[in-house]
This record gives sequence, C-alpha cells and structure tokens, in this order.
Amino acid sequence: MILLLSLLSFSVTLPGTWTLECYSFQRSFTGPFDLSSLHMPTVTCGPGQEVCLEAVSSISTGYRNSLTIVKKGCSYGPGSGEMISEGNSLPPDYTMVRQCQEDLCNRQIESHNSIPNLSPAPDPPELSGTECWACISTTAEGCELYNARKIKCHGGQSVCFEGQGFLAIDNFNNSVYIRTCHEPTCIFTGAATHWSDNYLKGTCCKGNLCNRVSNVPRTQPANIVLSSAPALLALPLLPAIPLLLGV
Repeated sequence: MILLLSLLSFSVTLPGTWTLECYSFQRSFTGPFDLSSLHMPTVTCGPGQEVCLEAVSSISTGYRNSLTIVKKGCSYGPGSGEMISEGNSLPPDYTMVRQCQEDLCNRQIESHNSIPNLSPAPDPPELSGTECWACISTTAEGCELYNARKIKCHGGQSVCFEGQGFLAIDNFNNSVYIRTCHEPTCIFTGAATHWSDNYLKGTCCKGNLCNRVSNVPRTQPANIVLSSAPALLALPLLPAIPLLLGV
C-alpha cells in the first residue's frame, strides 16, 4: 500500500503531467465595461498551451465613444506588452496583452480603468470651427447617421473622417465602423502587438458634417406589374419589365 501511494505521488510530479487552468472569455463592448462581478468560465489548457492570456483592445472616436474587445484564455509562448497610437494618428486606439503562468492568473484586466483615457478634453479648450458626425459600432447600421451625433471638432481637427476595419486579438475579431473628426493629414494607423492587430481604412473630407456616406447597401425594390385583366393571370410568368414612369 505504501509502495502504491509512493508511485502515485511520483507520477503526479512527473514533468509534463501538469495542466494549466485559465479563465475563458471574449466579448465586445461599446462604452465602458466592468467584469468584476461576472462569473467567468474556466478552461483546461491543451498540449503546448503554457500560459494564460488576457488582452484588451480599444478604439475611440476621441469624443467619448469607444469600441472595446476583451479576450481571456489559454495561449502559446511569449508575447506580452502594450501599445497606444501616438502623434497625429487618429482615431486614438490602445492595446494591452498580458500573459502569466499560474492557474487562473488571467483576471487582472477587469474594467475600463485598464485603458487610458482616449478622449481627453483639450486644455486649454479650443475648437477648430468644424462639425462632424461621430459614431462607432460593430455593424454598418449601428453607425448610420440616425445612430450618430454631431460633434464640434477640437484644435487642429478640421476635417471629417469615416472608415471601417477591425479589432483582433488572437482568433477573436470584431468589425469596426466609425465617424469622427480628424487632422488634415488624415493619418490612421492602428496599434498592433504580437497577439493583436487593429486595422482601419477610410477617407477624410472637408466641410461641416460631410462624413455622411451610408455604409448600408441599398436594396432595389422588386418591380410589380398591376393588371386589371383577370385572363392574364393564367399566362406564363414573363421577365419583369420596369414601368416607364420616369423612375
């Protein structure tokens, strides 16, 4: 019996028999997030997954509207760090990736407080005189003008921007649709790390509220031919011909 217990104890301590356990979670948020009261599921890591990962990536209009994705889970190898877009790169974005090697250690990123303020008010207050539409969403419809708001641009931001792209952490990604103010240089470079990538493309325009182009595809209504002759209903269906009504 003593020999059996000794063998069991020895087998538990053999290299390669220990498996890591991590929190598992991924979600996108428009606006501030708070995970502190959330019951988060856990997962046992597979072969080669030696670390727990947690990461947050956020992009903002710069005017108190943001889109953030958070991911937690098992991961492979190194790749921690943070990056924030600097200089004239707009819209502002931020990414932080954190890895650790203890069970359930990936619960340090818990709220929007983990992210620096991407919408600081100018000090001293200064307006450029330009107005633009502002919105950010994971869907094209969510960033249409009826879901947007008018903003007065800060400082040297004298043109309007509209664009789309994605936020990605490992294999989790979300589409981004955005409208906001921009510098005349119209530079937009997303922050990227070993495990994440923020990609954005778009255009700038001059003139108040000029960033109003719709991203939602228009659907063409079907042409309906009305007839008052009941006998025609028994005829074979013919290809629809547009009515000559000047449409």
